Amino acid sequence: MAKKKRAKIKVEKIDGLGPDDIRKIRTAIRQVWSWSHPKRLCMARAVGRDGFSRCEKCKKKVPKVFADHITPCGDVRDGGFIARMWCPSNQLQALCKKCHDLKTAQERKDSAVGDFY
Repeated sequence: MAKKKRAKIKVEKIDGLGPDDIRKIRTAIRQVWSWSHPKRLCMARAVGRDGFSRCEKCKKKVPKVFADHITPCGDVRDGGFIARMWCPSNQLQALCKKCHDLKTAQERKDSAVGDFY
């Protein structure tokens, strides 16, 4: 069988920061943050005496927790994004996937309405 050729979609070049550039910047900043001391302290705080991680919200024993900013970091284009990313560990919480997904969904819903901060 012959392969069908897909039509290439021409994307107009953006002069300045485009959505793809912003996504790459956010990804790079979050990658560096993932090695930060505050994040490591937050993750260590979630490990109980028995060696298992516990969600700081629902208190359930889980195989993996995710470090979550209590105050959302917002958008890369906002001033202070990096300062909000590198907050003290007491402004981070270790959440299970379910709690983290619920909190993130609510934050996105709030930001779409304009009640982000």
